Amino acid sequence: MDFVTSAQGAQRFRYHDAGTGPAVVLLHGFPDGPESWAATSELLVDAGYRVITPFLRGYHSDTRVPGRAYGRDEIGGDVIGLLDALELDRAVIAGHDWGSSAAWSALRLASERIDGIVAIAVPHPASLKPSLSLMWQTRHFAYFKLPFSDQRTARNDLAYIERLYDRWAPKWTAEERRSTVARAKEILGDDDVLHEALEWYRDLSLKPDPANEFRVGCPGLLVTGAEDFPGVNEAFERTTAWFDAPAELLTIPNAGHWPHREGQQQFHDGLLAFLTSLS
Repeated sequence: MDFVTSAQGAQRFRYHDAGTGPAVVLLHGFPDGPESWAATSELLVDAGYRVITPFLRGYHSDTRVPGRAYGRDEIGGDVIGLLDALELDRAVIAGHDWGSSAAWSALRLASERIDGIVAIAVPHPASLKPSLSLMWQTRHFAYFKLPFSDQRTARNDLAYIERLYDRWAPKWTAEERRSTVARAKEILGDDDVLHEALEWYRDLSLKPDPANEFRVGCPGLLVTGAEDFPGVNEAFERTTAWFDAPAELLTIPNAGHWPHREGQQQFHDGLLAFLTSLS
């Protein structure tokens, strides 16, 4: 994928931009990068869409802004800022993991700019209910907040990153998972990038926030892996109740935390059907 850089105020965006037609923004998660969307981008371009695939802020040297936080307003503002930088009034926003969180935050901040949301692996922020099993499976949230987590994560060629993939997507085809891990390590092998990627976790407030209890007025495609973290599938089922527009739940069998990659054909079929329904 070829990437270009654009600026909106003090923020620079690094992204791949291909195709013409209605705009679709694809946001990657952690630990990952925009090239994980390559097959989806190619599919959508062939189907007549303009597809923008950015690095999340901090995941490329061009995008770092010293001192800027990664709170919910900031990561949602990044999405809207990208639309402004590209002079796009509206777009469909699809996100995985942290990309999904950014999409939900953007929707809360500027719903009039978003034609539809595709949320993968992270449901509506008001739908998650804490449990001991979920806390154990997401213990990396606490780990990354520790002051030594940068150094420990970087040890042994980022072995911790590989363990996360093994734990979160154990049934994913081994060769494809290895190539994805290699790309993630290439991105996070830069100490400054790794630090910024972990700042997303450090700046996340775990306190209940009434601002998260927002209604969704655009259509949604909600994608979850049947074997993702405990409680996530139930949270996605609860997510549909926050929509005032049609919302479809797509559960990928035998998939973990990367359902759009682990069951790519089923995801692509569902994504194309969803986008067609918006026209």
